[in-house]
Amino acid sequence: MAGAGQPWYMPVLWPVAHVTTALTKPKDDKPSPNVSMGKMDLAGHLTSFVAALRSFSFAYMAIYWLYDDFDYPAFGGGKHLNWAWMKPIFVRNTIITAVTCGFWDWFLYFSPLKDKLHKYKMNPKVPTTRQFAHDAFFTMTASLQAAAVEIGLCWAWSNGYLPMRHRQLSEAPFLYAILAATITHWRIPHFYVIHRFMHPWKIKGFPDVGKFVYRHVHSLHHKSYNPTAFSGTSMHPVEATLYYSAGVLPALLGFHPVLALGCIADCAFGAWLGHDGFQWPGSGDYFHNLHHRHFDCNYGASHVPLDYWFGTYAAEKSDVSKIWRGQKSGEDDNETKLH
Repeated sequence: MAGAGQPWYMPVLWPVAHVTTALTKPKDDKPSPNVSMGKMDLAGHLTSFVAALRSFSFAYMAIYWLYDDFDYPAFGGGKHLNWAWMKPIFVRNTIITAVTCGFWDWFLYFSPLKDKLHKYKMNPKVPTTRQFAHDAFFTMTASLQAAAVEIGLCWAWSNGYLPMRHRQLSEAPFLYAILAATITHWRIPHFYVIHRFMHPWKIKGFPDVGKFVYRHVHSLHHKSYNPTAFSGTSMHPVEATLYYSAGVLPALLGFHPVLALGCIADCAFGAWLGHDGFQWPGSGDYFHNLHHRHFDCNYGASHVPLDYWFGTYAAEKSDVSKIWRGQKSGEDDNETKLH
């Protein structure tokens, strides 16, 4: 979602334009009110298209810039699980994660501009050093899980276990242009389903599997009740694998590997920048920030308004009790926060 007052094309200019505008913004500028939108507006959709194209571009570079022609292991070189071709994927993910999250958290929370930017933070408290360390560790391990998903896909493609209808994007350029721009939109339902699954179901007369999964898996992510970029994929290995498995969806349909890798990249950057905690120059994702603070609401994203349609959308804290009509909120007994 677009940050407060930021034009729709800003994702493609991240982080240069964000740092530049932060340097030039008047000190007496006032933050905009925090808004949680159940349905995304036109500017939000345009911003999402640009962010998705950014993810697709990273995937394209990872396949065609880091490798020559068809040397990317999905095209046959990944038939055997050999450390020689798997290692670069693990190393690439580790470096990108550390640089992206490390720089953005440093810029927002520790740089010389931190005092100027603090008024734009949605939760005015600054996360503890313990939370930063905790989140950095688990986000780094989650990126290894993302690498494992990609490696599994390359192995399956190389051995013919997954179809590959197009070996070149030029075989269906208009189709891939549309799919690339809408990556976030078509992966969000997958995110909603797995995320809703990991929270209490609260279905009377039915075993609450979600409550069990939350306690043993998803609660780790909710330790970051005051999220930063490093909180984005601070997840239990089971959850990280499920989250990044969104990349399997286009692979099952036989699309070019760049679309699966673009989806994995979008999951990563969407989570990292979407959790940065600032309405500006961050993502302004107050919708998901409310989920971290109040637990039982806003499980998906407003790109595809499943929360709005299924009645789990909250615009503010008071809406959470309305959603569950007097049932106990998970916020009341959620003791997973890092202090």
